[in-house]
Amino acid sequence: MLFTFTGMFHNKVSANLMSLGALDFGIIVDGAVVIVENAIRRLAHAQHRHGRILTRAERFHEVFAAAREARRPLIFGQLIIMVVYLPIFALTGVEGKMFHPMAFTVVIALLGAMLLSVTFVPAAIAMFVTGKVKEEEGLVMRKARLGYARCWNGC
Repeated sequence: MLFTFTGMFHNKVSANLMSLGALDFGIIVDGAVVIVENAIRRLAHAQHRHGRILTRAERFHEVFAAAREARRPLIFGQLIIMVVYLPIFALTGVEGKMFHPMAFTVVIALLGAMLLSVTFVPAAIAMFVTGKVKEEEGLVMRKARLGYARCWNGC
């Protein structure tokens, strides 16, 4: 969001309902979530394989390998979303004045999210996720899965 607001400020895009209402936080954090999940999965498997807590170098290796695995599909998906907004920049008149701020805000937010998801997020995981890492389902998800299975098999 800081990246988005900075871009809006420097390009004199107003923060109104049209420009900020188009932001979907799910789209913005999607890349970071995928990187985190893949990194946690790889860290848990590496710890299980080694039978011990990983060293700092091993942690860095696993996290950056996880980021490398997910980087291309994530960037490609985010670029597709950005390309969808590009025709809006061709609008002129009232339509252009209404929709340019929205398209700019979404594109700049996605650019910022893309940049951070392939740089800061892996570095933060490698630095701060220490100790024993387990890949397991939480209590809420376990209960939801059991409830869903019961309903699926006939409530």
